[in-house]
Amino acid sequence: MKGMILAAGLGTRLRPLSYELPKPIVPVLGRPLCSYNMEFLSRAGVKSFVLNLHRQPKMIQQRVTGWAGKKIRVEYTVEPEILGTGGGIRNAGNFLKDGTFVTANSDTIVRFPFADALSFHRERQALATLVLFPDPEKRYTPVWVDLEGRITGFGGEPGAGTRSGFYTGFQIVEPEALRKIPGGKPSCIIRDTYAPLVRDGGPVFGFLSSGQFREFGSPSDYLDGTLAVLGELSGKITLPPAPDGTVVSPPAYIGPGAKIGAGARIGPEAVIEEGAFVGEGASVTRSILWPGCSLASGEQLGNTILTPRRRVGIPEKAQAP
Repeated sequence: MKGMILAAGLGTRLRPLSYELPKPIVPVLGRPLCSYNMEFLSRAGVKSFVLNLHRQPKMIQQRVTGWAGKKIRVEYTVEPEILGTGGGIRNAGNFLKDGTFVTANSDTIVRFPFADALSFHRERQALATLVLFPDPEKRYTPVWVDLEGRITGFGGEPGAGTRSGFYTGFQIVEPEALRKIPGGKPSCIIRDTYAPLVRDGGPVFGFLSSGQFREFGSPSDYLDGTLAVLGELSGKITLPPAPDGTVVSPPAYIGPGAKIGAGARIGPEAVIEEGAFVGEGASVTRSILWPGCSLASGEQLGNTILTPRRRVGIPEKAQAP
């Protein structure tokens, strides 16, 4: 089975961070963000991927290929004009046309029972199966399904649907669906392909599931998501020896080549990426230092993303009464 990672967006919501790095390759504990969904699918049996690219394609190729090495085959398409979630998939049709394939977004980390989703898709002989999660906070556009899991409507049009969930960006698709995507122009896979199919009673299904969904759309989401991953991996992270007088309070991550000055305080919830520098007596809590950036001696950094070019403060969330 092959996979596609949708990576051609502009990263508008992640600005100003995305002015420096395209969203698919912002660092998350020493790895490009998009690698987490690729690793999840690879473990589920997807061994080759295609990424559609628009902005700074050579930089993305370098980072992703460097992470994948020889263990995962990765190909790329480049879109001089962004083709959208439908047009981008159709444009990669030569790579995807030979069998069932999976697509995922490049700005999330999602975990769910993939084998169950694939069995659901095959048992119903679906043309496409969208992976849906519950949305009790009504944050996202609902996708409505009937008792058999067939999608009946999107948004405010439930049709005959009795249950709903939000679309995680993961879908399992048959190659026949490529011919249903409008050609020759940018298109949305939901609005321009699946909505007409649903109206005509086509075999488009929703797999209602649950699991982990982390979105990295905004700087706040990026900080929260990275620290959540850090917390999950805390017991598996080996920290390098600290200089005399330095205190490292887990959860914390210190990447290869990072330098920590004497007397610094790192953590809790501190991510020091590869090659970053923390000066003597400085303090880092609930923050991320990007590769190659420097925090001056004695400075205190909290609720912040520090890059080589800018400092992005994240407002603290109000505590529940």
